[in-house]
Amino acid sequence: MKNALVVSLIALVAGIALFAATARPPASEAMPPYATGYPLIKEAYVFASANPEKLDGVPCYCGCMQHPHGGRLHSRGLLDCYKNGDAFERHASECEMCIMDALSVKKMDSEGKSKEEIVRAINAKYAGQMH
Repeated sequence: MKNALVVSLIALVAGIALFAATARPPASEAMPPYATGYPLIKEAYVFASANPEKLDGVPCYCGCMQHPHGGRLHSRGLLDCYKNGDAFERHASECEMCIMDALSVKKMDSEGKSKEEIVRAINAKYAGQMH
């Protein structure tokens, strides 16, 4: 009985060590410096990195969905301002509109709003302002 307990304990410790060695670093640690330089920018990038589905399809009104940024047209909406495939996109770190809208999405999501309600709120925010 004692040997079985020791073997189980060793297996548990080895499992924890293996998990710790292969676990991904926290989102903010894996980010480039431009994404973590200021608290609001970091908060928006951490949210985008941890919740890409929350920003995917939410329209971006800074113009990136109509005019290419960095040689590409953003087709996934606000998510493309933060991510380019698996890589981080610098654009959002330099665009107050993208930062504030991502943080608005985060707030509305935390309040339990649906994706459709969030999209309607973002669209309403810019209604009549864009040409």
